[in-house]
Amino acid sequence: MLPDTVQLANLQNQLAVLQQTIASLQKGIETLEPVPEPPSPTRSLVSGYRLFGQDFPTRFAKDSFVGLFRHFAELEPTFPEQFRVAARGIGRTRRYVGRTPQEVYPGRPGLWSETEPFAPGWVVGTNESDDKKRQLLKLACQVMGLRFGRDVQVWM
Repeated sequence: MLPDTVQLANLQNQLAVLQQTIASLQKGIETLEPVPEPPSPTRSLVSGYRLFGQDFPTRFAKDSFVGLFRHFAELEPTFPEQFRVAARGIGRTRRYVGRTPQEVYPGRPGLWSETEPFAPGWVVGTNESDDKKRQLLKLACQVMGLRFGRDVQVWM
């Protein structure tokens, strides 16, 4: 029975040492100042987009929409024509991109000012709802071979 008493005493000593170590670690943790979490760009953006991991904050949804079209046209010079062809399947009789504002909003001179240039010789219509802009951006991502929501994220 003596060995059991010795083993018990050793275990109690080890336990006491562990408790002291835990207590000193807890005191160290309590004295550390909390490190504030840096604000995530996605939380602070009202409008903007992320392309290939880089954030582009914008003031308005329209600026995000046009900004992405400009980036796509810069990355792929044939993007405007490819998008025009792809957008024909969306419905409506008018086009969403064109060579002139009149081509984008035919017969609607009051809307001709609602276009923005996004590539040399190309304009995109901006008089769209945010839902329609998102739909067009998804199509633009398909044209570019990108995944909307992964390669390209948009906040409107």
